[in-house]
Amino acid sequence: MIAAIIYNSATGSCKRYADELSRQLHLPSYPLGSAPTRADGELIYVSWIMAGAIVGWKKAKKSGAIAAVVAVGMAPPSEKTAAAIRAKAAIPSQVPVFVLQGGFHLEKLPAPMKLIMKWKVKDIAKQLEAKKAKAPLNAQEQALWKMVRSGSGEPASWDASPVVDWVLNKYRFENALRQKD
Repeated sequence: MIAAIIYNSATGSCKRYADELSRQLHLPSYPLGSAPTRADGELIYVSWIMAGAIVGWKKAKKSGAIAAVVAVGMAPPSEKTAAAIRAKAAIPSQVPVFVLQGGFHLEKLPAPMKLIMKWKVKDIAKQLEAKKAKAPLNAQEQALWKMVRSGSGEPASWDASPVVDWVLNKYRFENALRQKD
């Protein structure tokens, strides 16, 4: 049974997803490192993507058994990104990795990250320009385009449904028992 959601947020996107999952699943959410020790269930870990890795993963694993990882980044979700994150962090195969598009706010980043991202957004913009020349961008790509062009922006949608659906399907019986209590 899932007991809580823990999150690591740099600019607010991961906290927003953790809060939404908390609301929809009726579970408490805590910033990474502040969750009470829980021996009675698993955790969902929500964090941001940096250089193809899930930030704070080593610390999150020490918080308890991780049932699922939610990786939040600027780019549209893809299986390729999920597989790369799994491989880089050595996330066990039985732990699903969900990739969700979050917002981007260059001004909220710490100085070293701000410098890195100023360079990175130029590279992303070039890739999107090339793609735009061949075909129209989808809604998530358009949101990413706005983020890299302006240095700030929100995702096409704040959609946590893949995670919610997984929890409800996988833990339907356990959730029903908890709601009766």
